[in-house]
Amino acid sequence: MKFHVAAIVLCIVHTVCGGNDIESVFGDFKVSPRQDLPFLELANYDGYTAEQHFVTTTDGYILSLFRLPIQKNCDTSKGVIMFMHGLYLSGDDCLIPGPGKAHCYVYSDNCYDVWVPNVRGNFYSRNHTTLNPDRDSKFWDFSVDELAVLDLPAVIDYVLLETKESQLSYVAHSQGVSMLLILCAKKPEYNDKVKVGFGLSPTAWLDHSRFIVIQLQSIIAPGLTLTGPLLNLEVLKRGGLVQNSAELLCGTTSLAYPFCSILVFAVLGYNKFQITDDVLPVVVGHTPSGTSLKNFIRWGQIQNNGFSEYDYGVLRNVATYGTARPPLYDLSGVTMPWVFLGSENDYVANVTDIKLLQSKLQKSSLCVLSDKTFGHLDFIYGKDIPNYLTPIVLSYLETGSYTYTTTEPTTIYIDTSTAYKYRLLTKDLFSHARTDHHACLMRVGDFNLIIRNYKFRFQ
Repeated sequence: MKFHVAAIVLCIVHTVCGGNDIESVFGDFKVSPRQDLPFLELANYDGYTAEQHFVTTTDGYILSLFRLPIQKNCDTSKGVIMFMHGLYLSGDDCLIPGPGKAHCYVYSDNCYDVWVPNVRGNFYSRNHTTLNPDRDSKFWDFSVDELAVLDLPAVIDYVLLETKESQLSYVAHSQGVSMLLILCAKKPEYNDKVKVGFGLSPTAWLDHSRFIVIQLQSIIAPGLTLTGPLLNLEVLKRGGLVQNSAELLCGTTSLAYPFCSILVFAVLGYNKFQITDDVLPVVVGHTPSGTSLKNFIRWGQIQNNGFSEYDYGVLRNVATYGTARPPLYDLSGVTMPWVFLGSENDYVANVTDIKLLQSKLQKSSLCVLSDKTFGHLDFIYGKDIPNYLTPIVLSYLETGSYTYTTTEPTTIYIDTSTAYKYRLLTKDLFSHARTDHHACLMRVGDFNLIIRNYKFRFQ
């Protein structure tokens, strides 16, 4: 408990103290050459072409948006995929595990045009038309609500205009899932712009979350919410005290790995079974990447109140919403299909909470991994991403079978013990127009039908 308390204190205190310049002292002792390369350099190092674009929101935030065009082996694009990162993270997440493993590389290899936004306030999006993030506290006056209704529509519209497509597919981790849910609830026209959403460890309801940081957030959220403008601070920035400390412990010598896991687990939920020794230094070199204190505390509100509007405190809630407690988001207007991927070992996004989210949606299915060690960050950094996750995403995209509607939410239990023996989709399988339907043991008939249809299509 002491380590967890220390971590949450560090993430607030470092905004005052700033990060010590550990980089200048230990910069020559990097464990991995990929350790702190920014997105474009990291993609280039890994052998991929990447582009950087900029999008300005209606309230003046300048967002950085990366693109991995389809690879040279692809004749045409199979469509557009947008990958959205989670809380205090960045677009680097979809590259960190490396070629053949990372989400965005796998999708690009399979001939998808991949776009990777960065929300306001993170390492790549600390820019504004009038506000200076280092001087103007107003810059940090945002939470997931602004990310959802201002940042996300700006990048979706830009990508669709740039690619001349009418729809895109959306793959998101954690907070990134919540953003699209909120957007489609508040601006229903965006249901028509997203073909399907894939929610990796989705966070909406957090009633059963066992992650100690969220529990601490929920305790301090009511008091800090009343401080108003004092929440307009930057926390967990890249190059700050937390990230530099983690990189010092985990990124300068492999001898420290047994000890650095204490700090990394406290803040990130580190899993030694999935985040391998070669990937761990790259994780701490890029993570965390910054957000506002207001957004950080917002997730404590959500655990307290459910998946609801911003909690201003009783008096302002009554004035704003007409009720003492903020109302839940109305998800009845979310009509686009969703495929959620969860794990029984996820301390943040509990399967029970994901099923509650499912019950609020018109079209959704849930794939639950049987791996007892697979955790929240393993959905983006884990060694088994190409065994457990990307095959499911690609199979749904190839068949289009996510469009079915069932009277009851569909839950699919996946026996991950077979994933090492079989691969559902790989670039080789695509090129030879064949597939293997035994990649996972599916225990629900609906998904068996999807796999059979997929196999039939390529025979």
